[in-house]
Amino acid sequence: MSAPAIALRDVHLSLGRGAARVHILKGISLDIAKGEAVGLVGPSGSGKSTLLMTMAGLERPDSGSVYIDGEDLSPLDEDALARFRGARIGIVFQSFHLIPTMTALENVLTATDVHKKSGLVGALFGTPRARREEKEGRARAHELLQFMGIDHRSDQLGKNLPYGDQRRLEIARALGTEPKLVLLDEPAAG
Repeated sequence: MSAPAIALRDVHLSLGRGAARVHILKGISLDIAKGEAVGLVGPSGSGKSTLLMTMAGLERPDSGSVYIDGEDLSPLDEDALARFRGARIGIVFQSFHLIPTMTALENVLTATDVHKKSGLVGALFGTPRARREEKEGRARAHELLQFMGIDHRSDQLGKNLPYGDQRRLEIARALGTEPKLVLLDEPAAG
């Protein structure tokens, strides 16, 4: 039997310091199977976003364990967590994290990250492999923009798009790495 996509075991997390410290996640345990879609509902301030950030390894629990696709996140340092997220998790945050000086296409290209595959030397000197991978990355980015219904906005700055199109752009970028797991915080906003 394969490992769940997400497994949390008795996760506790508090945020803040001193008298302002708040115990947000209290003994959360759950399994989410591969291919399963789960929605978290609850009142504002109940910890939904904090739970998602903990699943993504952006918040570290005070105690308990978080497993993504069978891998325990607790022994990973910040660099290893960043690499893990980049390769396996697509995240759409509650607030926009678009790069304001980039077009919609360029924002999605940051996720397809074609230069990571062929290396810095290939990217700088334009090796045939780097050129081919850049072309494939652009095609993939256009495909994602089209899937989200905003391909006609590919040359517009992300910051200038209407609110709903910015949300669609964030989702397209989250899908750019072909992640095994996609975490969406308030995905229907806008």
